[in-house]
Amino acid sequence: MAEKNENKEKQTTERKIICKGPVDKNNGAIIFRLPPERKDGKDFDIAKGQTLVVGTDISEEVADQLLNSKSWKFEEVTK
Repeated sequence: MAEKNENKEKQTTERKIICKGPVDKNNGAIIFRLPPERKDGKDFDIAKGQTLVVGTDISEEVADQLLNSKSWKFEEVTK
């Protein structure tokens, strides 16, 4: 019974990442552009303050890359 409750919690918890903006405030950038994840896709622009849902807006792999970015600051949202 306890296992079922744990699985429900994991399914309802979404991983979210928020864009805090460029590390260097004087670089003039207003968006962070990601290349398309699919060949037929479009570029994906991220602006300061934008919240991204992992699995919907971006993949797990891209989320990890954003969190490790040196030029822009991204943080995982915990609520």
